[in-house]
Amino acid sequence: MAATLPHPIAYADGSCLGNPGPGGWGVVIVNPDGSTRTLSGANPSTTNNRMEITAAIEALRALAPGATVTLRSDSQYVIKTMTAGWKRNENLDLWRQLDAEGARRKVIWEWVRGHAGDKLNHLADQLARTAASRVVNAGRRSAGAALRTPEPVDDEDDWSKDDLDPLLRPGEDVRHCRNCRRLFVTADDSRYCSLAGCQIKARRA
Repeated sequence: MAATLPHPIAYADGSCLGNPGPGGWGVVIVNPDGSTRTLSGANPSTTNNRMEITAAIEALRALAPGATVTLRSDSQYVIKTMTAGWKRNENLDLWRQLDAEGARRKVIWEWVRGHAGDKLNHLADQLARTAASRVVNAGRRSAGAALRTPEPVDDEDDWSKDDLDPLLRPGEDVRHCRNCRRLFVTADDSRYCSLAGCQIKARRA
């Protein structure tokens, strides 16, 4: 007889084909009796971070108010914002929704390393990528043109400072951008990454 779980576990993942670009989210819910169900959705123009937050929102919405749930995500952006108080500079509309859904349930937030052999995390990732690809394919059919599918964004959430340290050259360091919180490599005292929005923020500071 299969062991039962004390409460549901939800795996949530987002994907974006280009950043911004067509995106998708995927959710795998493991019920206390061990059965699973999956959910997914897409947005024709979005960002990877928005899809990561949306996946978490939809995972919670699929569970009854008042429930206890462990929510697992490979997005440090989501987990650290909800547990460690990372500053919210963007996507405020989605953060409000996630706060509201979280307040209706007892949520245990857990970060899992992406692409590290967790089958259910991998399934959530596949659901998100498939949903994003459907948007691209639908656009191809409606436009009647042979468009190249963009490569998925290699999100920095899949990497850590420990992964990058052995690859650094003399004088280089790995830091979190003060604006978007992504990891970036620098050889000076920069505190903002090279993304346009972050550079605008840095130059206005």
